[in-house]
Amino acid sequence: MSSITTAPVSLAEQAYRLLEEQLVTLALPPGSKVSEGQLIAMTGFGRTPVREAILRLAQQDMFTVLPRKGLVVTPVSRASMVHILEVRKPLERVVVHRAALNASDTQRSEIAAIARTLTISHDSFEDFLKLDSELDDLLDSCAGNPFVRAAVSPLRSHCRRFWYFHRNQMQLSDAISAHSKMARLVARREYNGAQKASDGVIAVMERLMAGIER
Repeated sequence: MSSITTAPVSLAEQAYRLLEEQLVTLALPPGSKVSEGQLIAMTGFGRTPVREAILRLAQQDMFTVLPRKGLVVTPVSRASMVHILEVRKPLERVVVHRAALNASDTQRSEIAAIARTLTISHDSFEDFLKLDSELDDLLDSCAGNPFVRAAVSPLRSHCRRFWYFHRNQMQLSDAISAHSKMARLVARREYNGAQKASDGVIAVMERLMAGIER
């Protein structure tokens, strides 16, 4: 019986994931100023991996780097979300289409399990956000397109941060229903329906934006 070994996650990647989580959950508040030293202390990683993570997040417009003055956490912006969703929508259609076609039986079972768990997460925004992230990672693995993953991942981070920022205004039940429907269709190999359901996930965000003042 063969075993699959995975490459160890680099310190820079670990620092990136931790800082991305802090940004999404607003532990690093939008518009706040922070220093590299503060982020080193927050993450517990050394200067080099943290600096690499900062540069990556700055390229994704999560941080603005102010030369010799530190960093500013990018504000949450409705206008930016309009552009983000415009790009994210077609990318997600590619992901779910390829995932529905390519997923192994084991992966389909895992996707279906997430769909079932989503339906009982209605009381917990944090549980929903965690399951949403797990589903995205699984769909990306099934799709097997590293270029799409690289393009869509930071867009999802912006969307989750927007959700978190406006969590009191979003209809969590709508988001859960849309994600669960999409997952079930992917698990059943219904790639055309899964693409439409992916549009439904984006539509939840669009409805949230419609209720927020410009």
